[in-house]
Amino acid sequence: MIKLRKDIKLDKGNWTEQGDKDLVSKWKKSKRLNFQLNHLKPDENIERINIQNELFKFIGPNAVVATPFYCDLGFNTSIGEGSLINSNCVFLDTCDLTIGKYTLIGPGVHIYCADHLTDTKLRVIPKDDKLNDGNYSYIDDEGRFDEDMDYTITVFSRPVSIGDNCWIGGGSIIMSGVKIGDNVMVGAGSIVTHDIPSNTTVIGRPARIINED
Repeated sequence: MIKLRKDIKLDKGNWTEQGDKDLVSKWKKSKRLNFQLNHLKPDENIERINIQNELFKFIGPNAVVATPFYCDLGFNTSIGEGSLINSNCVFLDTCDLTIGKYTLIGPGVHIYCADHLTDTKLRVIPKDDKLNDGNYSYIDDEGRFDEDMDYTITVFSRPVSIGDNCWIGGGSIIMSGVKIGDNVMVGAGSIVTHDIPSNTTVIGRPARIINED
């Protein structure tokens, strides 16, 4: 349960998630497509391709998305040719999330375009607070609007991009706003909090460069 602003759509630099009824409709569509994708039989390949083409902004030829898989919206996510998204990945694609060609995303990788504000006065705003301008709608678990909630949770969204020929090790977390270049290896379990240049290997929490080609 969360209240979301109605006037600002998801985009680079926006600090509130979701919003108008058109966007909520797309959010509900994403939930339906996620469910359908995750409940296909292993041999239902044509159905899988059709659902992925409808769910994502772009998915290149020979790209594979293993299930179970979760994304917030789908229409912000682009997956390049020949890339592999292994099972149990989570994409909070509240703005553009781009994965290049022939990139391997290990099992259980989380990619977060969405982030919360560190200022507690702005992260959760009571309805009667002067910072709350009233331009919000509550959206329940079924996507229904309710104008009478007493607080607002704000979300900051920044794009994430991962280049070509990368390997993101299993269990890694890619944080909001991160840009990863080409030919990058990220060690399993790493937390990537800053941009990573091409042709490097990083590991750690937070990730640090341990090798450059």
